[in-house]
Amino acid sequence: MIRQQFLQELWELLAPVPEPIRRDWMYDYEEHFRIAVENGQSEEAAAVELGDPRQIAKELLLGYRVEQAADKNGSITHVSRAVLAAVSLGFFNLIFVLGPYIALLAVLISFYAVAGALCLSSLAAIYESVWGTELTYLQGSSLAAVLMGLGILTGVGTHRLARAVARMTLNYLRFNSRMITRGNKK
Repeated sequence: MIRQQFLQELWELLAPVPEPIRRDWMYDYEEHFRIAVENGQSEEAAAVELGDPRQIAKELLLGYRVEQAADKNGSITHVSRAVLAAVSLGFFNLIFVLGPYIALLAVLISFYAVAGALCLSSLAAIYESVWGTELTYLQGSSLAAVLMGLGILTGVGTHRLARAVARMTLNYLRFNSRMITRGNKK
């Protein structure tokens, strides 16, 4: 009965993962119980040896989320899911993963806002040159071109920075996942 409860709880906790992957993972845990019983070990002892199904699910989900984010070329959505999976593993990750990640996202959002503001200010330069009295049409057009160019360059640079942040975050999450898994096996 312990075996069935353990496996059922683990199955339910792994619900965010597609069923074929879940089945593959569950096979390993079913095999652990089968081998333990064949070697004369009780189901209770086998379950204790495996550990808490909630912790196992968190670790498996972290690995899945990190690989999913890596497969999607580090999209911010998938990286954010991986960060949240890492945070669920404990207080250490809350401080050393979520805090810096939120700060980096805030910086990226502000850079995107600056890029958008530069592009929009080019419209103000054109408006001033056509209907205002401060700039001639040539001055307004030149200023608009410079502002639009700066906005585009800032946007492209911010996009590259966002991809670099996503790669660095994924590398750290992989490292973190390996350390957690290694620590739990001892």
